[in-house]
Amino acid sequence: MQIAAQSSTHARRWRPTVWLKDRLTPALVTTKLAALAAMLNYRPSLRHHLRDVHPVVGPHAFRARMQFLTWDGRSGAHAIFEGGKMRAGTGPVDSPDLTVRFKGLEEMRRFFAGADTFEMLLDNRVVIEGNLSHLFKFGHISAAVTLQNSKLPGKARRATPERWQDLRAHAVGEPCPAPPTGEVEHLEDPYLASYSLDDFPAIKRLLWRYRNTQPAICSERPRLVTEQKLIDQKEGADDPAVMRQARAVRHVLSNKRPIIRDDDLLAGTTTSKRVGVMIYPELGGTGIWPELLTVQARQLNPYEIGDEEIEVLGRQVFPFWIEDNIREATRSENDQPDALSLDERIVLYFMWKTQAASHTVLDLPRVLSRGVDDIQDEAARREREASDAKTRAFYRALQIACEGITIYAQNLARHAAELAARVEGDGPEAEQRRRSLQEMARICARVPARPAQTLHEAVQAIWLLFLAMHQESMNAGMAVGRLDVWLNPYLERELAGVTDPQEKRRRIEAAIELVCALMLKLTDHLPLVPDVGNRLFGGSSGNQVITLGGLTPDGKSAVCDMTWILLKATEMLHLRDPNINARFAPGVSSHAYLRRLCEVNLLTNATPSLHNDAAIVPALVEQGFSAEHARDWTATGCVEPTSCGRHFGHTNCMMLNMVAAFEMALNDGAHPLLGYRIGPRTGQPGDLRTFDAFFAAYREQLGWLIDKSTEANNMLGRTHQRLKPTPLLSAMFTGPMESGKDVTEGGAIYNTSGAALVGLSDVIDSLLVIKQLVYERGQLDLETLVAALDADFAGHETLLARILNKVPKFGRGDPAALEIARQVMDFVFERFQSREHYRGGKYLPGYWSMSNHVAFGLLSGALPSGRRRGKPFTPGLTPSHLSRSTLTEQIRSVAGLDALKMPNNIAFNVKVVPGGHDTHTAVVDRMAAYLGAYFEMGGMQLQFNVVDTDTLRAAVDDPDAHRDLLVRISGYNAYFVELNPDIQREVIERAEHSLGISACADSR
Repeated sequence: MQIAAQSSTHARRWRPTVWLKDRLTPALVTTKLAALAAMLNYRPSLRHHLRDVHPVVGPHAFRARMQFLTWDGRSGAHAIFEGGKMRAGTGPVDSPDLTVRFKGLEEMRRFFAGADTFEMLLDNRVVIEGNLSHLFKFGHISAAVTLQNSKLPGKARRATPERWQDLRAHAVGEPCPAPPTGEVEHLEDPYLASYSLDDFPAIKRLLWRYRNTQPAICSERPRLVTEQKLIDQKEGADDPAVMRQARAVRHVLSNKRPIIRDDDLLAGTTTSKRVGVMIYPELGGTGIWPELLTVQARQLNPYEIGDEEIEVLGRQVFPFWIEDNIREATRSENDQPDALSLDERIVLYFMWKTQAASHTVLDLPRVLSRGVDDIQDEAARREREASDAKTRAFYRALQIACEGITIYAQNLARHAAELAARVEGDGPEAEQRRRSLQEMARICARVPARPAQTLHEAVQAIWLLFLAMHQESMNAGMAVGRLDVWLNPYLERELAGVTDPQEKRRRIEAAIELVCALMLKLTDHLPLVPDVGNRLFGGSSGNQVITLGGLTPDGKSAVCDMTWILLKATEMLHLRDPNINARFAPGVSSHAYLRRLCEVNLLTNATPSLHNDAAIVPALVEQGFSAEHARDWTATGCVEPTSCGRHFGHTNCMMLNMVAAFEMALNDGAHPLLGYRIGPRTGQPGDLRTFDAFFAAYREQLGWLIDKSTEANNMLGRTHQRLKPTPLLSAMFTGPMESGKDVTEGGAIYNTSGAALVGLSDVIDSLLVIKQLVYERGQLDLETLVAALDADFAGHETLLARILNKVPKFGRGDPAALEIARQVMDFVFERFQSREHYRGGKYLPGYWSMSNHVAFGLLSGALPSGRRRGKPFTPGLTPSHLSRSTLTEQIRSVAGLDALKMPNNIAFNVKVVPGGHDTHTAVVDRMAAYLGAYFEMGGMQLQFNVVDTDTLRAAVDDPDAHRDLLVRISGYNAYFVELNPDIQREVIERAEHSLGISACADSR
C-alpha cells in the first residue's frame, strides 16, 4: 500500500483555478475568523460566548489560542480569545492551546465551509492537537453565530400505536415439557407460558411510554456537580480529591428532584426527564457542546433539548470543565503523550477511560443485607481508628457519599407521602394509587438505609443504589449483576407458607410486575452520544448487564424461580437494555434451562447472550481468582466476566484494532490512512523473504500498539486516581473498606483492566493467504499482493477469486487456520499480561468489538482475506461470512480456541433462521442442540440473531413498523432501526444459517 503524502497541496497537478484557491485560502479563512470575531465582539446577544457572569463565581472570560494549519505548517490562520474579545490573524500563533491540522488547503476550505468536522476526523483529513474542549467550544460559538443562538427545530416523535392499550404483545413460548428438579421450587410451569404482556397492564403502559418517548438531554446532574466544584474553588478547598468527589455526590443526590410519575411502580429517576441523556462534563460531556443548537434536528438518534438545558450547559457548566476533564488533565500532565494522541486518530485504538471507568458491579447482596446506614457506621468507626490523614479522609468520604443516598431516599419518601395525600376521589383506582404511594413512602423511608426485608423493598433499594451510582460515574457497562440469585431469597419469603393457589399466583404475578418495572426503570436514561458516536457505537445504550443462572460458589446450579421470572420479563419486554446475559454450566444446569434460553432468543430475536461456565470459570481461576469467587461472576458491559462486588476490572478499558497492526506490517510501520510512520521499522514487503519474517513483523507492530494502548490506559487511570476517585462505588464494594483505599487506587480484592481485540478473524484469514499464496505456493509475490490491495482488487479479479475460493479460512475447521489463530492469541495474551498495570493487576484480553468492527473497517484498506476497502471487519470472534462455512464448522472452530487465553471473553455471533415449516418446539430443540454441543466442546460464549435478511431489509424501508426489532451487534443489543446504515448493512450481510431439517442434516 502506498502511503499518502503529508500534504496534498503539492501532490495535485498545477491548475490556475486550484493555484488561485490555494493562494487565497489562508486569507479567506482569516477573513471568516475576523467576521466571526466581529459578530461576537459587537453583537450584544452573542457577547456572553466570550465574557459571562456565573451565579457562583461571577464574571469570567473565555481564554484560548487556536491555530488552523496545513500538515506542513506553511499555510493557515489563527484565533485568539482573551480579555472578553476575539481577534484573528494569518499564520501560526505562539503557545497554542489547540492546533487543527489539515491534510491540505482543500480540507481547510471544507472545514470553514461547514463540513462535518468529525467525519473529517474519522477519515483522518483533519488532526487535532491540544485541548479538544477548545474545539468543542469553537464549534458551539460558530453554530451560535450562524443560527443567531436559535436552536434548530426537532421533529416530533409519532406515538406508535397511539394508545398504550393497543400496544401489541409479542408471542410467548410453550410450557416446559419437564420442569427440572432442583431449579424450580414454586412455579408449576417454570417457562410461565400462560402469561403475556396483556396480563400486566401497568407494565404495558410503562413500556408504551418508553417506546414513544424521545430521549432528552438533562442538565440537572452537570449543573449540580459544577455548582459543588465552583463552591469548593471559591472556598479554597484543598482537601483530597476523594473528599471533593464525595461532596459532589452528596450535593447532586441531595438536590436532585425527587420524581415519582403517575404511572411509576418504583420511586426515583436517574435524570429529570422520562428518558434522559446523562452529561458528565468532567469526562467526555463537552463533546456535545458543538451540537447544543442542532442535536434535536440531527438525522440519527436526535435528542430533545430545552432552552434551559442549552443555557445551563453552554454558560454554567461546560466553560468550567475545559481544562478540568480527564483527557485534558492527562494530556497536560504528561506533556501531550503520543499514546493519547494516537487514541484521537481513532483508527488504531479507542480508550474508554477518557469517558468512563465504570465497567464493574456493586456488591448488592452486602448492601441489601446490611443497609447503607450500617456501612456508613463502619466507615465512621474505621475513620476513628485510622492512623494517617489520607486514610481518615477516605473513610470520611465514604460517609459523605452514603449520606447523599439516604437523603435522596428520604426526599422521595416525603414526596410520595405528599402525592398520596393529594390523590383525589374514593373509587378503586384512586384508592389503589393512594395505597401504592403510601407503600412507596414507607419503603423509601426504610431502604436502602436499612436492610431490605421484602421483595418490593429489595427491588426499590437496588434501583435507588443503581441510579445513585450514575450520579458519581458515567454508566458505561455498569452491571446490575446476578439479579436472579440475589432476589430469590426475598421471593422465597413472599411465597413461604402460602398454600392458597390464588394467593400464590397473585404473589408470583406481583414478582413478575416488580422485575419488569425495574427493567423498565433501567431504560430511563442513556449515555451521551455525540453525532460521531452514532458512527462508532451506533445503537448502543448503557449496556447494564443482568446475568442469570450459572453456578453457586460451591459449584451447584444457581438457576432458581427468579431466573425463570426474569427470563419471562425478558421475553415480554423486548428491551435492548438491560443487556441480559445467561450462564450455563454443562453437566450441572438442566436441559430445560438450556431450552428456555434458546426459546427466549427465538422470541426476542437476539437475547440473552449465552456463556459457558465450564470455560469462563477456569479462565478466571487461571488469573488468580479463587474458585468460589470465579463461580460468582457476572457479565459487565458486553460480555466480560467480573467477580461480583469484589473485582474492579474496567473490562473495556480499550478497543484495539488488530488489522491496523497488519496494515503497518505491510508498510514498514506506517499506517496508510494516517499517512506517516508511527510504528517500528519492520521492513518493506520486498525485505520480508519468509512467512516467519512477515509474521514477526506483524507481531512487532501489534506488540507496539498493545504497549502504546496500555501506556495510555495507565496514564488515564492515574488521572482518575488524582482527580476522580469513586467513594460511593468504594462504599458499595468489598475490599476498599478493609484496605482503606478507593477502588481507583487498587482497593478492590481483584484489580484488572480488560481489552477488546477487534478484527482477529480478518487477520487470521489474511495471514493464511500470505502464508499459502506468497510463501508456500509461490503464486505471487508480496509486492504484487500489496498492489492489488492498493487497487481494492480492481484489475486483480482473478487473484480475488483465488483468495475467496482456493485458500482456507478460519471457521472451516482448517488446521492451518487454527494454528495461526492460536499463535496470534498466545502472543496477544503474553504481551498484555506482561504490561505494567497502574493498579497493580493484569491486563485481560478478549475478542469482541461492540460496533467498532464497522468503524475500524470504514477506515481500513482492502485485506488479503478478500475483504474490500471500507467494509466492516468480522464482529467479535466470528468467522467471516466470506468463509462460507456451515454453523457446525464455525462452532467447532471457535470452540477449538483456548479459553484460558481470552479471560475477557469473546463474542461469537450466529445468525440463524428457522425453517419455514418447522414447529416452535423443533426450532427450540435444534437451537439447544447446537448450543449444547458448542458448550460441551469448550466454547466460551455465543449469541444468536434469530432473524432473516428479508425482515432486516423491510425494517430499513419501513422503520416505524419495526421500532422494537432487536438485534445483537457484538456483545450488546440494539434496535435495528436506530443503527447507522453501515452497521445495518453489516448485520444484513452476516452469514445466515438455516435451522431447517435439511440444513441440519447437511451440517452433520
